Amino acid sequence: MISLAFIIEILFLSVALSMDSFTVSITCGLQKTLTRKRSIMMAFWFAFFQALLPMLGALLGDAFSGFMSQADHWIAFALLCIIGIKMVIDGRHFKLSEKIFDVSSTKVIITLAIATSIDAFVVGISFGMTWSLLQQVLAVLMIFVATFVFSIVGVKMGERIHFIKPRFALVMGGVILILLGANTFIEHLYFLECPKQQKQIFFFQ
Repeated sequence: MISLAFIIEILFLSVALSMDSFTVSITCGLQKTLTRKRSIMMAFWFAFFQALLPMLGALLGDAFSGFMSQADHWIAFALLCIIGIKMVIDGRHFKLSEKIFDVSSTKVIITLAIATSIDAFVVGISFGMTWSLLQQVLAVLMIFVATFVFSIVGVKMGERIHFIKPRFALVMGGVILILLGANTFIEHLYFLECPKQQKQIFFFQ
């Protein structure tokens, strides 16, 4: 079932997962050598892998859901929190000088796209164990769109880097993932206590 609360949750998740690609796009834009066509191509590859890897993760999570049905909420909570904390730490130690890439190379762009999507694969495992196929497909589509848009915006912002702080994007994305993990865990406890009241709490009431 696709509810408004679920759509809002997916929006939060999509934005959070796109923050890695957004930050890398900013650093690519710093070089001010990307043409419009090149920017679109880079955004596509970032979005493609950001959507592909959680789908693969979901398949893995779904395959093991029968064995871990009693602990799926714990796993989802742990994975989201671990990735969220990692993003917060990376954001706090982010330095532009350490992340300048050869954006003229397609191989480099694809490598960056895969590297920034690893977190999404891990998150995909968690919703593969807890969401229906329809919910997973919707999540993947929204992740693709969000990553594409944020990647394009990131390049443009990178060309005006003195106006922004890219480390804030990583920290914000990490905090969102941690809150989503807490939401998943609290929902599970709530359903155990009130099985007849099928509603979400925490973020989305």
